Amino acid sequence: MKHLLLSSLLVLLLGGCTLCHYDRLKEVVSNSPAPKPIFGDNFNSFLFKTNISIYGKEVSGLLVTKQMAPADYRVIFTTELGLKLFDFEFKDTSFTLHYCVPQFNRPKLLKTIQQDIEILLMSNLDGKPLKNMEDKKGLFTVQQIKMGNFQNYYFTEKASHHIVKIEHSKKRAVKVLMELSEYKDDFPNKVFILHSDINLHIELHLLKK
Repeated sequence: MKHLLLSSLLVLLLGGCTLCHYDRLKEVVSNSPAPKPIFGDNFNSFLFKTNISIYGKEVSGLLVTKQMAPADYRVIFTTELGLKLFDFEFKDTSFTLHYCVPQFNRPKLLKTIQQDIEILLMSNLDGKPLKNMEDKKGLFTVQQIKMGNFQNYYFTEKASHHIVKIEHSKKRAVKVLMELSEYKDDFPNKVFILHSDINLHIELHLLKK
């Protein structure tokens, strides 16, 4: 039943995010820079309780995100008993796979998880084409940043000044939806990631920073 409800939610959320979804946004004149990284410009590490559902199979564990140096991030996913499942490093524009268990060692899946983490790190936005918008109800400011053939949309709630949603889109159709909630000290304690073209969703719950 849980998987059925999640699948239905995925269809409703991503199916509704089509051309008319972005037609509800209007461009505004603004000199606002690219949004600040969710993790902050400099941080030590974050620990998340993590659940990954891929093709109906559940994998739970702990995700550690650690900044080794400016623009150098190490991301390690382990079971709660400490068995390493994957170990990624993001440095400037390069990506290194240090380790991966066979169940994750599929090119498309690895590329998808890599992309998700890069979107959350928000470390390569400076200098990218930027368009400032807002929704027609005036509840959110929206920044569209062009990333090659894709666009990232960052929805910031005006009342709280928090990024509450990120959409990774192509040809104005949402491919990845990220919802950020339960903010504390200006950091989201919960991140929920949904995909439209692969049966994958990821839940992150902050345990320690």
